[in-house]
Amino acid sequence: MFFLISILWGAIILLAYDCLRILRRLIKHKTLLIGIEDLIFWVASSIFIFSMIYRENDGIIRGFSIMGMALGMVAYHYIFSDLIVKLFTKLIQYLLKPFGFILKKIKKIGLYLINFVLIRLKKLHKSVRIALNARIQKKKAIRDRRKSTKLESKRAKAEAKKRDKELMKAKANDKKIVELEKIDL
Repeated sequence: MFFLISILWGAIILLAYDCLRILRRLIKHKTLLIGIEDLIFWVASSIFIFSMIYRENDGIIRGFSIMGMALGMVAYHYIFSDLIVKLFTKLIQYLLKPFGFILKKIKKIGLYLINFVLIRLKKLHKSVRIALNARIQKKKAIRDRRKSTKLESKRAKAEAKKRDKELMKAKANDKKIVELEKIDL
């Protein structure tokens, strides 16, 4: 009896894996996701196998039970597996066909919305860049004005000093002239 149950469990495990294969045919998967799915599947399968062995044979692992599961898997694979995968894949695709039109429209609308948002974001990005460049140019202009006003103020101070010196010289010359006139008188 335990041997027959092991054969049945082997077939059930491959039937569950075929459900995973059907899902992969309906929805395209990348290699990494397939690896993760397989890992989760086989961990879950080992837990179910252990629970079956624990319930049916008090947790004693027997060689004939492993052989029975392998025999059930091989028999299921060669007799039913391809037929079930093809049949259920086509059935689900047929049942989903009316929804395919709706899904295509939803996808089209979604892509339109994504493109619309992306275009808006690009325009916003461009306007922000323009505003930032304008702000940078404004700061640069202010800096240049400050530098030029500093230079102008330095020049103005230098010119004022020159004028003061010239005035002082002129005053000094005027004093000399006045002194010379006093002497001449």
